[in-house]
Amino acid sequence: MLHPICTISSEIYRLPYVHNITATMEAPVFAVCLIARGSRKLILTDKKNELSMDAANKIAAQIRSKPNTNLGLPTGRTPVLMYDYLVKLTEQEGLDWSRVNCFALDEYLNTTAEHSFQRYLETNLYDRIGFPKTNQHNPSMNDNYDAIIAQHGGLDLAILGIGLNGHIAFNEPGTPRLSFTQCIWLDEVSRKALSPTFGGMEATPSKAVTMGISTILASKQIIMLAFGQDKKEIVGKAFSNGINPEIPASFLTLHEHLTVLTD
Repeated sequence: MLHPICTISSEIYRLPYVHNITATMEAPVFAVCLIARGSRKLILTDKKNELSMDAANKIAAQIRSKPNTNLGLPTGRTPVLMYDYLVKLTEQEGLDWSRVNCFALDEYLNTTAEHSFQRYLETNLYDRIGFPKTNQHNPSMNDNYDAIIAQHGGLDLAILGIGLNGHIAFNEPGTPRLSFTQCIWLDEVSRKALSPTFGGMEATPSKAVTMGISTILASKQIIMLAFGQDKKEIVGKAFSNGINPEIPASFLTLHEHLTVLTD
C-alpha cells in the first residue's frame, strides 16, 4: 500500500493571465478559437487513434529535443492508446528515457497496490520501456512534491485528461487556482465514474493526493486529451464560459502553450 504523505508547497509560481479568449459550440461539432499570446491549439477529429498517436509523437519530440525532460503523466482509460504508441515509438526509434523524469499527476490514498496509479503507469509504460525506478515520481511517496518538481527544473510537458465534472488530475470542482499538491476528497461524480474499476462504490477510494492547479499551470506545455461523446459537454463548458472554479479545467485557458486533443 502506498504511503499517504500529503503536503502543500509554499512556493508560488507567477503565471501570465490571458483574458482574450472566445469559443463557440454547435453540437455535435466543437470548435474553439483562442485569440491570445502564445501557442494554443484545439485539434478536433473523430479518430481517437490519430489523436493518441499525435500525443505520443509530441511526447517523443519533447524527449528528443530535451533528453532530461520532466513529464507529468495521467492515468485512466483515455491515455491507454497514447502509451501504446509511445512504447512502439520507443522500440522503433530507440527513444532514450534514461534522463527523463516522470511525475504522476495524482494517486489514490488507502487503496491496494494493484489499484494504484503507480501500478497503472508501470503496466502501461514504465515496465514496457525499462524506465528507471529512480526517475519515477508519485505524489503519495514524497513529502513535498512541488519542491521535488522544482528541484528537477519544473515540468516541461504535462498530459491531462478531463473528468465528467471538469476535474483535471484530481482537482475537483471548487479547487482554487492557487493550489499545490494536496490531499483531497473525491467528488461523488468522480467516484461513480471510477467505481466499475473497484467493483462498486463501497470499495472505491474517497481520498487522493493530486498536483494542484498551480502545479499544473507551471508546466511549460500542456496537452489535454478528451475522448468520447460523454466528454463533449464538459469540454465545451471548460473552454467557452470563462474561468470557473467549479470547472477546474477552465483554468487551462490561462496557459500560453495548451493543446487540446478531442474528438
